[in-house]
Amino acid sequence: MKVAVIGCGTIANAAHIPSYLNNPEAEIKYFCDIIPERAQAAVEKYDCGVAVTDYHEVLKDPEIVAVSVCTPNNVHPVIAIDALRAGKHVLCEKPAARTYAEALEMQKVQHETGKILNIGVVNRFNDSVNLIKKYIDSGKLGNIHHVYVSFRAHRSIPGLGGRVYHEGDCRRRRIDRLGRPLFGYCHVLLR
Repeated sequence: MKVAVIGCGTIANAAHIPSYLNNPEAEIKYFCDIIPERAQAAVEKYDCGVAVTDYHEVLKDPEIVAVSVCTPNNVHPVIAIDALRAGKHVLCEKPAARTYAEALEMQKVQHETGKILNIGVVNRFNDSVNLIKKYIDSGKLGNIHHVYVSFRAHRSIPGLGGRVYHEGDCRRRRIDRLGRPLFGYCHVLLR
């Protein structure tokens, strides 16, 4: 299955690209990023694919079956919707969208196209989360009236580990990159 990675930053390099490379059924055909050097660096680092800067070029390729959307949050909905309408399956990084309305539009287009739209909320596959879910389903925890979930991401916090961004390190540094959606985890526990 030929795939494309749209957005070649940290999450693409830490999770999406290695996962595709470890899957014998996947072949990365494109690395796409608005920063040409970043896309080209991925081609050179992983010794595969073609570097492009316009995701529309990727979507026009009939060989591409699926795309990973690893871009800044503000363009997740636009790229995911365009990909679905182009007949591609989509794995979109979290958060899916900035607003509920954007997320609903993504869902609407997914239903219209019949393509897979998966949001990378990976903690739903976490053994601890699934154990709690098992306890809830079995009644072991009694009647659940409230759930509070906190997954801490210590990225970009000096002294706590992860990547620290330095001035000029990236073109955008917005407050929306600091938040992490938690409502999805509550949904997993109470589904």
